[in-house]
Amino acid sequence: MERVVQPAVFDRLPPESLEAERRRRELRRICRLMGNPGWFCRQLRQRVREFARGVEISPGDGALGRRLYWDPKLREKLALTGLDPGARPAAWPLPWEWRREEVREFRGWGDYPLVLANLVLFRFSNEDLGKIGRAIDRSCRLLLAVEPARRGLHLSELRLLRLVGLSRAAYEEGRAAVRAGFLGSELVEALGLSARRWRFDVEITFRGAYRLVAARH
Repeated sequence: MERVVQPAVFDRLPPESLEAERRRRELRRICRLMGNPGWFCRQLRQRVREFARGVEISPGDGALGRRLYWDPKLREKLALTGLDPGARPAAWPLPWEWRREEVREFRGWGDYPLVLANLVLFRFSNEDLGKIGRAIDRSCRLLLAVEPARRGLHLSELRLLRLVGLSRAAYEEGRAAVRAGFLGSELVEALGLSARRWRFDVEITFRGAYRLVAARH
């Protein structure tokens, strides 16, 4: 299946609409089914040895940030900044910063050795991912990303979710997300990160998660 990036269905919904709110709930459900929050917690517990400042790209409703903030093993050694042009969500922890900026125009990467991306990089073309990767490469020490895996199996899994109540908007965006997802080393290559400076670990799960750990040598 060739990678195809389409405008997200959710981007065309008014943020305060009932359909948008329902879709946010469904996205949280899908993230839990994919195991994303638990994976980020485990990786950060294992890899963050001392206090670290990080940035989460497009945190959406702030659910992942809230989960990390309330993790007792991370609370005292992690400070995240949310990076998104939208308004700060109510769930985003009050002590943590929120910057209303577009990721492709952001110039503050040097302040953040840690970068998190949860179901967001698939929205970007390879050209845009290259720009983001060049910016990250200058200062980032650890990149943790979970994106959709681009396999037909996961389109079938979405059809099953549709049968048990997944909304049409979430289903359509889910299909677009899978088709824009990644396999193998595609995300690493799109970001332009070099094996001479980085160590990579890519895992694809049965539930459709493409997990990337990129740690600088």
